[in-house]
Amino acid sequence: MNRTLSKLLALFLCTLINTPLFTLEENFIVLNALTDQVIEERGPHVNDRITPCSTFKITLALMGYDSGILTDENNPVWHYKEGYDDFLEAWKAPQTPASWMKFSCLWYSRIIAETLGEERFRHYLDLFDYGNRDTSGGLPAPCWINSSLKISPKEQALFIQKMVLGKLPVSQEAFNKTKAILFQGITQDGSRLYGKTGWTGSRKDESGNAYEIGWFVGWVEKGQDVFPFAYYIRDSKIELTQRIPRAKQLLQETTDE
Repeated sequence: MNRTLSKLLALFLCTLINTPLFTLEENFIVLNALTDQVIEERGPHVNDRITPCSTFKITLALMGYDSGILTDENNPVWHYKEGYDDFLEAWKAPQTPASWMKFSCLWYSRIIAETLGEERFRHYLDLFDYGNRDTSGGLPAPCWINSSLKISPKEQALFIQKMVLGKLPVSQEAFNKTKAILFQGITQDGSRLYGKTGWTGSRKDESGNAYEIGWFVGWVEKGQDVFPFAYYIRDSKIELTQRIPRAKQLLQETTDE
């Protein structure tokens, strides 16, 4: 075997060894809320129900504001206690609705769900027609993280569409206050971006390969148009900081006239 061929073989083997068993899979759907048009739909799991993870905070915020448990961006202030979820250092600080959404604080979500109570929580899910509406995983367990409650990317986008069009049975004030804590900033073309990310740690597929899942769910206001979307990814290891930029890129590609 000559030297050039040996080098090529070595490079191929090195690439093969370092190639993950699971590679990035993107699922993306975006709608025009006003025309009901599906602008883009891609990926093998757009219609498959999976755990919503922290994107469920959008729904919890609507419940919390509509029921009066939450009052505005800064109230109520709840304080960290020993035994609360402490995955992030930021979770150990006092939390407001705005910081809860920003830092995706799990124990704040648990308190909202616990204060609502199972009956009222299930009633909201039924009113919203949210995913499979299955709370058998328990409250505040919570049922929305790797548990019984599941929703597809397409259902996520349709839920957002109903929300922004005022077709959910909550007050306009509840929507406005939820919207305020979901604001992600102004995009390059001047659009206003709203949404919530989600993520879950390693899990296994049917073949036993480990993978993670990630979400970014929300909407874009572009002039007079509103575009609800859901971006859902699966990969052996997810780069969390890339979810929003990648979704922005896809939104720009699909919603530009």
